[in-house]
Amino acid sequence: MKKAVYLLSLFAFSVPAVAGGFAKLENLRAADFKIGPAVAVAVPVPATPAREDQVPQDLVFKFKNAANELQRLRNDLTWVRSDLDNLERTARRIIQTNSQDAFFQFDLRRMSSDMSRRFNDMQRVSYEVRNLLNIAQKAKQLNELARNMEWDAGDILREAWPGIQDAAQRLEWTIRSGKPEVIGYDAQWTAMDISRNSRQFTDQARYTYYDAQTLVTRTQP
Repeated sequence: MKKAVYLLSLFAFSVPAVAGGFAKLENLRAADFKIGPAVAVAVPVPATPAREDQVPQDLVFKFKNAANELQRLRNDLTWVRSDLDNLERTARRIIQTNSQDAFFQFDLRRMSSDMSRRFNDMQRVSYEVRNLLNIAQKAKQLNELARNMEWDAGDILREAWPGIQDAAQRLEWTIRSGKPEVIGYDAQWTAMDISRNSRQFTDQARYTYYDAQTLVTRTQP
């Protein structure tokens, strides 16, 4: 009987204690996991790249035309030095053997005509590149064309000097050392024209190369 009373009193004491423990646990859970108001997170927006101004098509055409002309001139110089060396060897043979060569006169005049044409073309392209400096704009397309001009103008200058210019000078000296009645009465004047045109061609190529370098800077975006 005493044992039953003891168990009843123990049960009556345990129920409130357990209930209180569960209440504290609920309060703890609510406090720990209470969700606050949503906070907006700012997402960085990538900056819009600066848009290049529209390049006029007539300006693009002028750049392309100058670039194409320089490339053509560069390709035209492939065999010039070799042809000048061949003429100089032929002139030396004529002088040593004291015998005339009708084909030599023809080849010499043709070389003079070709060098005069190349000089005129180089001078014209040089003026075109110089004029582009006054109307250039900062644009990727124009800058690429300007770099092509710089590359080709540099190749032309390296081919013209000292290679072509020295070969033309040697040709002139060799012809002037021969007898006019053997080498040809007008051969000396023709050789002088070739030498002069080669020097003038080199000067124009140098001007064009420097202007093309400046053009690259002025068109750099």
